[in-house]
Amino acid sequence: MADRKAYRQPQAGPQGFARTAKVFGDDIALVAADLALNKTVGLFVVPKGFVLTSLSVVVPDLDTGTPALVFAIGDAVDDDRFITGATTGQAGGTNTTLAASGLNYEFTEDTEIVWKTTTAAATAAAGTIKPRFFGYMK
Repeated sequence: MADRKAYRQPQAGPQGFARTAKVFGDDIALVAADLALNKTVGLFVVPKGFVLTSLSVVVPDLDTGTPALVFAIGDAVDDDRFITGATTGQAGGTNTTLAASGLNYEFTEDTEIVWKTTTAAATAAAGTIKPRFFGYMK
């Protein structure tokens, strides 16, 4: 379970026909405390039956000191299932590299997607990330 939940409400469920393209995610405000070692933040919930084909995470500069911040995005079972060892938050940018364990991953139950700080920021700075999961409903 995440240390802090950043999403506002349950996300839309499996609406539409099979293989209808879906995008899950939201703009999530991270606070400086979220960038400490091993801190986790619940980002959003993906419904059962969603198949992940790609992702995009826009990350601002969250580490204003000598860059050190490293993060992962995963779930309760595998904390880096989707993104592992990302340094995007050191200067800002967009991360589109999906970990091999996440490609075409089928969610067998409603699943909370979680940010995990794996290396703390040297000088943490609050900012808004924009994670998006692209795929389809099976």
